[in-house]
Amino acid sequence: MTKRLSKDFVWECDYGVRKPIIPILTRLMKEQDASSLQMISLFTNSNPYCLEFFIVIGYDNPLDGHIETMKELMSNVGLRYRPDITMSELFTEMGNRRFNSMNLVDDIPIELQIASLFIFPEKDTLEQNGYKFSTALGNQLPVFLSHASKNKSEIEDLIPYLNAAGLPVWFDKINIDYGESIIKAIQRGIKKSSAVIFWITDEFLNSNWCDTELTNFLNRYSSKKDVLIISIVDHSVNRNKLELFLTDLKYFVREKNTSLEKIANEILPTLKRYMENIK
Repeated sequence: MTKRLSKDFVWECDYGVRKPIIPILTRLMKEQDASSLQMISLFTNSNPYCLEFFIVIGYDNPLDGHIETMKELMSNVGLRYRPDITMSELFTEMGNRRFNSMNLVDDIPIELQIASLFIFPEKDTLEQNGYKFSTALGNQLPVFLSHASKNKSEIEDLIPYLNAAGLPVWFDKINIDYGESIIKAIQRGIKKSSAVIFWITDEFLNSNWCDTELTNFLNRYSSKKDVLIISIVDHSVNRNKLELFLTDLKYFVREKNTSLEKIANEILPTLKRYMENIK
């Protein structure tokens, strides 16, 4: 007689959102008895640096429709099916003190069984006490810093002045990861940014990258008027070489020995007013 093989389904859950799962597990255990549903095992990691919650559902001799029902119910509450993880791997990590585990049983309410595995409260409990989880940091509309490579260290020193004024920046040295497509990253930066500072030097005017950034921002400005353009023009630049469109916008001429702090003092009020208006 051929031995029946078991089937395991590993589901990744949100450690901080457990309530929606309880009626699903209750229903499965009520409607799918042990002759079909072999086990429901819970694995939790309550290390505050790496909170994790997995559910493994195993079938030995599933009846028709049981697995399909389970998949539908688990997916409908936002759980992620993880066929790249096995129960053996979860057990191995238990040996590394990563997980605590338990198998659900029929005669104890599931909410009580689950509660014993978790140290930290659910997110909605914390939200009721004033904690917020919805706002991602670093997701504000930034100020794009367009500059030639030779001027990178100087314009990098301008960033703390902008940050201190509550203005996030998009700066290629920081916002482009190693191995990432430079073109795609710059395109995202141009689309995402609400303002741009052109650091115009002779090197800027001779840079193909800077010309591409300049062209894209000017096109965006001419078509949508949804971006603030501020140009800092070095005193050594022949202003007849500037784009005609660009010279129509008021710009700041940086005289010899003008400090970064003075430049920041000049442009920050305009940037802050603009950012407030578009919030």
